[in-house]
Amino acid sequence: MQHSIQVRVPFADIDLSGRIHFTAMLRYMDIAEHDLMRALGLPRVTTFPELEFPRVHASCDYHRAISYNDELTITSRIMRVGRSSWTASFTSFYSHELAELGPDASKPATSGQLIIVAINKQSGRATPLPDELRAVLVAQLESTEQNNITK
Repeated sequence: MQHSIQVRVPFADIDLSGRIHFTAMLRYMDIAEHDLMRALGLPRVTTFPELEFPRVHASCDYHRAISYNDELTITSRIMRVGRSSWTASFTSFYSHELAELGPDASKPATSGQLIIVAINKQSGRATPLPDELRAVLVAQLESTEQNNITK
């Protein structure tokens, strides 16, 4: 399973070069990850109130210029499930083919990852993923891997 969201880049997310500010894409990735978790039936707002889920690593590679008003499709998927953390990966594409890009229109604009850790609110320390969360994440990971094998 791969999940997607649509984003239109607002003017406020553009820097002085006229391109997207690097922090904006990290925010879009975070939004996409929350949306993925909702799609998996585990909304952060109401699920696991005894835990916190900080991002302990964020990375993003910018392959193409992204500008004001560009429409992006950001896909997210679970890439790895550990004892107390998981890694989500993201790829963004232009939602509409841009004529000037020609054959390059299908290449990603960005790719990145977030590593999210389960933290016990009381102790402030990493804790094993709850069984329900682990089962959903592993099922999603296996679904993605199976799709990659059959392609």
